[in-house]
Amino acid sequence: MSFVSLGGDAGLRPTFFELVAAEKLMPSLKAAVLYSLSVYAQRRPALHRLLDKEDELLFVLSVLLDRQALATSGGSFAEGLYGLRRAPVASGTSSSAGSRQPLSSTERSMSLILLTLVPFLRSKLDALFHRQQQQQRQQSQPPPWHQQQAAQPGGARSGDAPQLQQRWRIAAARAFVLLYPWLAAGHEGARFAYQLLYLLGRTPYYSPGLHLLGLEVVRVTGQEAMQQEQERQRRRSQRLSRLAAPQAGPWLWRLLRQSWARAGHLAADHTRSTLILAVFAFKLLEWWYSSAEQRLGDPKALPPPPPPPPLPPVGVEAGGVQLPGDVSVCPLCRRRRTNPAMLATSGYVFCYPCIHREVEQAGCCPVTHAPARLEHVRRLYQGT
Repeated sequence: MSFVSLGGDAGLRPTFFELVAAEKLMPSLKAAVLYSLSVYAQRRPALHRLLDKEDELLFVLSVLLDRQALATSGGSFAEGLYGLRRAPVASGTSSSAGSRQPLSSTERSMSLILLTLVPFLRSKLDALFHRQQQQQRQQSQPPPWHQQQAAQPGGARSGDAPQLQQRWRIAAARAFVLLYPWLAAGHEGARFAYQLLYLLGRTPYYSPGLHLLGLEVVRVTGQEAMQQEQERQRRRSQRLSRLAAPQAGPWLWRLLRQSWARAGHLAADHTRSTLILAVFAFKLLEWWYSSAEQRLGDPKALPPPPPPPPLPPVGVEAGGVQLPGDVSVCPLCRRRRTNPAMLATSGYVFCYPCIHREVEQAGCCPVTHAPARLEHVRRLYQGT
């Protein structure tokens, strides 16, 4: 089995670029899988259910690949591609002093959790944060002016007050939105600090998770690669021998089980190469279609559509504000505009304090009664 090499010395300590390349491999593989499914789902709509559960699908894929890689080579799927594996840090010796001991079952299990479960939970927390942030942003916006006017005559009813459980849920969501960015920034800062220290040669750990487990990433020597291949062939021969034994059942059943086992061995030998080729094919297609669309789209770009017609004033009879004869006068304060601001929903220009106060109180344009919010107020730094 040939590995991808990114240079470095002949010692066991991998270069920083090898670890970065191994770290970026799984996101590229996941993107390739999602792209392939999205293309195939255009003809098979049932696959959209898998795309709706993309985090769970990628989690299962990562578990299968990394579990097999940890069991056979002692490293993750990406680390095995670059000829790397995980090993306990030897106290008092450097990583180039000699080969390390293989991983124990506990270390393999904890490594699998950090490689698969932690990114899965991080993805879920990111999605939850964005949903809660969007909900709070929508709740903080004032309702449209016609809803405010409809709600004023009836007043508030005592039965509309939120229950205690709902209040606690709202408080917990606000605390999560407030604290999660700091926790995520702390996690990313710790990862950056470990990577910087590893690059400077101050620590054998590339990430906080490896430090927590007491593991480091080392290169697989030629002797270790031969030993791994011999051990794999030995286990396969023992399994096929047990399946071929007379006590394993009738001869047809034994033949079917042996054929299934050989097919599994063949798939395991070529799965890694197939997935890596899928990543490169995905990157090639991504570059090809993006450049082709840009080349085809630029010369045939359509002209921008004409602006919509301006909204007419509602008039003083309908409760609107009468427009002054001088365009430099604010329709609200009837004085020459200072610090002009335009209301994007109607296009009329007022003094910034006047229109800010009006929109905050009424929720609409004073000239056209078009619904408006404070984010529709645009300050003009050159009045006309």
